[in-house]
Amino acid sequence: MKAIENLAVRLQEAKTDAEKINLLNDYPRVAAFLKTAHPLCVVFSKLSMDNEIALKQLIAIGQAPLDVEIPSNQDIEKLSAVLASVDHFYRELGGVIGYQLQVLRLLNVKETALDARYHSPYFIDISQKKKEVDSAIEEGIRAMPFLCEMYPLGGSADRLHLVDEITGQDLPAAKLEFANQTLLARLLRDLEAREYLYFKRTGKVLTTPVAIMTSHEKDNRIHIQNILETNGWFGRPKESFCLFVQPLVPAVNQLGGWLWTAPWKLLLKPGGHGAIWKLAKDHGVFDWFRQFGAKYALVRQINNPLAGMDYGVLAFTGIGVSQQKSFGFASCPRHCLSAEGMNVLVERKIKGGYSYVVSNVEYTDFEKYGIEDRPLSPDEPYSRFTSNTNILFADLSAIEDAVKKCPFPGLIINMKKKSNHEQIGRLESAMQNIADVFVERKRERLTKESHALKKTFITYNHRHKTISTAKKAFVDGSSFDDTPENCFYDLMRSHRELLCVACGFVLPPDRSLQEVLAAHPPFVFLFHPALGPLFQTIGQKMRRGRLSDGSEFVMEVAEADIENLEVNGSLRIIAKYPMGSKRFSKWVPRTILRNVKVINRGVDWKTSRPFWKAKYQRYESLEIVLEGYSEFVAENVCLEGAHRFEVRDGERLVVIQDGKSFRIQKTNINKTE
Repeated sequence: MKAIENLAVRLQEAKTDAEKINLLNDYPRVAAFLKTAHPLCVVFSKLSMDNEIALKQLIAIGQAPLDVEIPSNQDIEKLSAVLASVDHFYRELGGVIGYQLQVLRLLNVKETALDARYHSPYFIDISQKKKEVDSAIEEGIRAMPFLCEMYPLGGSADRLHLVDEITGQDLPAAKLEFANQTLLARLLRDLEAREYLYFKRTGKVLTTPVAIMTSHEKDNRIHIQNILETNGWFGRPKESFCLFVQPLVPAVNQLGGWLWTAPWKLLLKPGGHGAIWKLAKDHGVFDWFRQFGAKYALVRQINNPLAGMDYGVLAFTGIGVSQQKSFGFASCPRHCLSAEGMNVLVERKIKGGYSYVVSNVEYTDFEKYGIEDRPLSPDEPYSRFTSNTNILFADLSAIEDAVKKCPFPGLIINMKKKSNHEQIGRLESAMQNIADVFVERKRERLTKESHALKKTFITYNHRHKTISTAKKAFVDGSSFDDTPENCFYDLMRSHRELLCVACGFVLPPDRSLQEVLAAHPPFVFLFHPALGPLFQTIGQKMRRGRLSDGSEFVMEVAEADIENLEVNGSLRIIAKYPMGSKRFSKWVPRTILRNVKVINRGVDWKTSRPFWKAKYQRYESLEIVLEGYSEFVAENVCLEGAHRFEVRDGERLVVIQDGKSFRIQKTNINKTE
């Protein structure tokens, strides 16, 4: 072990590729190999120096399958190119050799980390609307011109078992269609809704730059590019997107041995979302952000559709910017014994006082750090530590400096059992653990009341308005946690709060998830986030109403004036351009419904499973389609049965009750109204 560690150090110190090759050639295991007549020796002369260095490191660590028949030169070139990518990315760690050494250290270190104490951290409670929260929301809106967004989408999402229904090809999480929108589309719609809110407040059009970390796993990079192109970049300039690729890393067994899918073909997996910071620095993403005037980043995970709900993100970023924080976590209650990381305040005794840092500890490491996952009180399900939701705030300049100190934050080996009982893992880095760099020193030990730090912060919000993830496919008899079924159920719980509390609607009684799956949802309400995104704003646009059991109500619009609406069946209001035909416009489609009853047979729930996809089969529905700058008006009307109203650009369509039926009146509207 010592010899290979010394080699890793000398390779890092080497100034030229030629010097590195000489060092590798002199290493005993490589030197002995080069003296053989192995067919691979002939291949080296045909490789680039980078590839030769990487391949010889594989031999040096004893992981090259030298007893296996050598495939074509092309296959060796592909393998060496993959290894060169790993070698370059982990250069600060020591390249290919450094990767293997870190794997072995993490697999062999069993002792607990007893040099620190772990406390429940101080958090800023934004769960209840009050003066301070309202101020944070306003700060978040004002800060939007200085924000960018980062999406780590390079994960494998193996547990979703997502495949193309036609080709059977494995698909990445970005392709999952949840509530009739891909998960990627939902991220961008949430962003667009906040930009529209800013436009409504200021009259200024923002284009927030978005950086997406992809990977080659399951053709992730290609699929994400296709989603963006097929959807016309979601109405955003193509130049406002930056895609960069996360390198795949070698998978290992429980002894640290590298795994192969075929002779000389490595089993490769993404190396964790912690790669996002170093890659952003290496690829010039931070400089690209600055071209847009961005100073701060909001980081969101693709598998959590609830994060953009109501005011949570705005208050979170508002606090980060206004209080000049370097890094922040958005958190919420955490179920005890759940497979979720937790936010902690780490305290260490140092010379002259104490050091403190807000960090994340993954559930796999609780025992290692001596953390007991206990509830606040015996009669409640929530842990005394809050959940790390991977909704993060980052000051770009602070993060750039942090990457220099810690290019690979939160390194772990997460071994998982496969069907053949073999354990498989890889070196993974956690993006939230870049917070470990922001250590603060205090002369006196902090009291529980003074756990707040200057550089970092945590907000605390309701769980059903912060996180519910779609990470794995549901299997009968297993837990609903992290499944799309549970995620959609939580989404409807949030929408229940919106309709009941903010809008004054009367809804059917709630049901458990098991009851929903056995029958159907008590209701489904889906809306474009530009209708708000603040619940308070939606409550001003929708005032009082009633949804009957099993009803569907879809609002794909940004502007509406609805009062005393009753839906018994299916009502869908769909604007082709909810915020105007350009980004953005005050000439937007609009719906006015006052004292309207909608009665039809609605959704055929028996043929509409799974409910979370929202691809419903309907017996009957009332569908209102708004094109361009148009308006649909109905007052004191009962609309019974199946109907479809198409309102053309520049047209106002008014529905008037006429006895037991109704009649339609069409007039032109112009942009002076």
